[in-house]
Amino acid sequence: GSVAAVLLLSATVGCCKEKPEEPVNVNRKVLLFYECGVNNLTSYLKNNMDGTEKGLPAGYVPRESGDVVLIYSRYSKGAFDYTPVESHLRRIYKKPNGKIVSDTLKTFGTETIAASSSTMRQVLTYVKDEFPAKGYGLVFSSHGSGWLPAGYYYSPSRFEDDHKGEVGTSRQGIAAQSVGQPRLPVPEGDLPDTDPFYGMTRSIGQDYIKGSYYGHEMSVSEFADAIPYHLDYLLFDMCFSGGVEVAYGLKDKADYLGLSPAEVLGDGMFDYTKITSFLLDRTTPDLEGLLKDSFGMYDKQNGAYRSATINLVRTDGLDNLARVCSDLFREYSDTLSNAPTHLIQGYFRNDRHYFFDLMDTFRKCISNEEELKAVNDAIDRCVVYREATPQFLATFDITEYSGFSIYLPCAGTPLLDSYYKKEPWNKATGLVR
Repeated sequence: GSVAAVLLLSATVGCCKEKPEEPVNVNRKVLLFYECGVNNLTSYLKNNMDGTEKGLPAGYVPRESGDVVLIYSRYSKGAFDYTPVESHLRRIYKKPNGKIVSDTLKTFGTETIAASSSTMRQVLTYVKDEFPAKGYGLVFSSHGSGWLPAGYYYSPSRFEDDHKGEVGTSRQGIAAQSVGQPRLPVPEGDLPDTDPFYGMTRSIGQDYIKGSYYGHEMSVSEFADAIPYHLDYLLFDMCFSGGVEVAYGLKDKADYLGLSPAEVLGDGMFDYTKITSFLLDRTTPDLEGLLKDSFGMYDKQNGAYRSATINLVRTDGLDNLARVCSDLFREYSDTLSNAPTHLIQGYFRNDRHYFFDLMDTFRKCISNEEELKAVNDAIDRCVVYREATPQFLATFDITEYSGFSIYLPCAGTPLLDSYYKKEPWNKATGLVR
């Protein structure tokens, strides 16, 4: 590598004086933290990023000439103050004298929504233009509700009422075959009223809208569209990101995905005092090390705080997983449309029954060992590391854990089915037809 660098340097001297630093940077890595905090997570997100002093907390901060740490953040002014605010992209680095600098590179006006495809694309494009590098990683923090439409998780019954008449009556496929049993009921009430842990979890992205029960959120497809180039990794610090629908929708955007099928506690999925060490202070990012460490941080807690589900996914196995599932969805559509949801491992509370364990779903619906092994192998080809605590928020036990969750139409509604049909995962597998 060094010989090539010398040749590169000698070749560039004299031709492009204004950018002599480029060849030195071909090996650098860029890490962008993207924080959507115009919601009840502001204090948590700020704490993750700034700790006790300006700049990253007691973690590894690279020198100005080395790897690049960037933070794009939009935080509300205070708890439950959702006045529109500016957002900033800043760089954190260490000066030769050891002083840590937080340098604002770009400010976005108060009308800029963080949880929007266009803003994210703009930020990522700027990052690549300004910081050419060998590899790019993204850590995305906010609320999330998997593939569900914006606002649904917060208030399912209100969402259903507001969208009455959107679904036609002619229904085929799994949805129409749910004859054997009625669908599970739509949960009543808004989340704050029904959830004793409200505000303690990070429920893709959310910017709260004053006076509304839902915020600006991105669908999985919008999120994928916001990423203009391939990432080495994309780590989600948000709830319900471990749906197979989410993973499949982002499979072409990054080599690795860090996901959580259940919720994530407000403090965040990662130990932010160590995250830059794992991702930058190594020759290659140590994703597995980071996730093991993050899981350990929660696993040693007591009571409700001992709650975490973690899944590190290699995206190159997801096409194969979709093929295997597609065959089984077709073969067992009747069985799946009457799945015994009360027996299947779920990752939800407050009757938000939209996230069931992928492998356990097949186990409870199929008895053919060969087919079950095919699914299991396909999941294992995707999963680098997965771990879950025995319980979640002292509300439900986790006894089966494949790392992925999935929506089951018999636990959903015709309206949700209609949204689900638009997901890339459903187009590839035909779960809802």
